Amino acid sequence: MSEGHSLVRGIRDALLRPSRLPVVLAVLATLVLGALAHWQNQVAFDQRARSDVLKELSVVRAKLEGNINGNIQLVRGLVATIATEPEMNQERFAQLAGKLFEERSQLRNIAGAPDLVVSLMYPLKGNEQAIGLDYRQNDAQREAALRARDSGKLVLAGPVALLQGGEGFIARFPVFIDQGGDKVFWGIVSSVVETRRLYADSGLFDAALGIEVAIEGRDGLTGDGRRFYGDARVQQSRPVTADVILPAGRWEIAAIPRGGWQFIAPNAW
Repeated sequence: MSEGHSLVRGIRDALLRPSRLPVVLAVLATLVLGALAHWQNQVAFDQRARSDVLKELSVVRAKLEGNINGNIQLVRGLVATIATEPEMNQERFAQLAGKLFEERSQLRNIAGAPDLVVSLMYPLKGNEQAIGLDYRQNDAQREAALRARDSGKLVLAGPVALLQGGEGFIARFPVFIDQGGDKVFWGIVSSVVETRRLYADSGLFDAALGIEVAIEGRDGLTGDGRRFYGDARVQQSRPVTADVILPAGRWEIAAIPRGGWQFIAPNAW
C-alpha cells in the first residue's frame, strides 16, 4: 500500500512541478475543448438528421392530407343533391355517383343509407353484400354512424374491415332535408376510401422513401395511442411527428430514418 501511495505521490509531484504546470493546463484545456467540440458536432448531426426526416415526413403528410380532403370534397356535391332529391332511386344515384369516379381519387364505393339502412350503392358490382346493412346493428360501424347523425357533422371512421372485403376509411355525411321549414334527418351517405390505395398514392410504399412511418388516430381521434399503420418501434424511438389535419379530427404521423437513428456522427473522430 505504501509503495502505491508513493507512486501516486511521485506522479502528482512530477505533474505539478512549476516547470510542467503550463503543459498540464494545456492538456486539460485541450481535453475540455475536444469534449465541447464533440458535443457540438453531435448536436449539429442530430439536428440535421431530424431535419432530413421532417422534410420527407412533411411530403407524406401533405399527400395524405390532400388525398383525404380531395376524396371528401368529391362526395359533398352528391350529398347536397340528395338533400334536394330525398326520393332518389338506385339508377339516379348510380348516374350521379358514377361521375365522381371519373376523377382521380382513392374512392372504392359510395353508399346511401336512408334511415341508416344501406339501399343505394355505387358501384353495385362487388358491393352487393353491403345492401341492406343497418348501421344500428353493426358493431364496427354503429358508433360512427350515430355520431354523424347526432352531431350533424361529417365523421371519418377507420380504418375498418369492410363487409365486401378489404379495409377502408369511411367518411359519413349526415343528410338533412327540409320539411315545412324544419330540418329532418334523411340518413347517411358513406364514401369508402381504400386504405392501400391511399397509402400508395401518398408515398408510403415508395421504395425510395428514406423514413419509417407510424400513424395513430383511429377514427380521427388522437391521444389514445391507437396506431393503425406502421411499427410501434417507430413511436418508441424519439420520432419526428406531425399532424395530418382531417375534415373531421386528425391523425398523428411519426417518423424515424429507415433502419433507425445513427447515434454517433460519422465525423466524430
